[in-house]
Amino acid sequence: MMTKGVGLKILLEKEIPKIKDPIRSLEQYTTPSELVLEMIEHSYLSGILNNSTTMDLGAGTCRIAIASLIMGATKSIAIDIDNRFSSECLRSASKLGLKDRLLFLNAHIKNGVGLVREKGIDIVFMNPPFGVWNKGADREFLIFSFSRSPRRIYSILKSGNISYHTKLSSKWGYELKLIATREFPIPASMPHHKSRMKKVKVDVVLFER
Repeated sequence: MMTKGVGLKILLEKEIPKIKDPIRSLEQYTTPSELVLEMIEHSYLSGILNNSTTMDLGAGTCRIAIASLIMGATKSIAIDIDNRFSSECLRSASKLGLKDRLLFLNAHIKNGVGLVREKGIDIVFMNPPFGVWNKGADREFLIFSFSRSPRRIYSILKSGNISYHTKLSSKWGYELKLIATREFPIPASMPHHKSRMKKVKVDVVLFER
């Protein structure tokens, strides 16, 4: 598994582009390949990823969606409000022979996601906004994910809110399990960034029924 994981990390860095010209209000940051692997490998080793339907919520350039397909998912639905990523996602998927298994939806989670029916998704993966510039955005992503009733939800969340997220998930019948606490590197990519690199502490969590 270690060799496969290393190979996937190299592939993600080489073949899947990073987010360019990110929009501050959407808190667009490329998900580090190490954190993608943390979630994907956990689901793979748990035996639930193979032949599953996954959803990459706030997909960006579809790093997580494509990684899930490479590691055994049958189909992945990538959702992002920013249509700039549609062609990049499909181009990357086509290059890797995965285009027929990836569906990109340009939509806000509150609108235009009728194709994502309740219980139609096995696993949700996401790196949602931290809610710094758009307060409550992380909660919005979580509630939408809970409402689809997947078997599992993997998410990267800003550290310090475990108690809140535990209470929120329990209302929907999910139990929060902390997988790891990591550092999320954010390179200077917006006018307000003062330092060349900022590291934000995040929790990689699993919500499970």
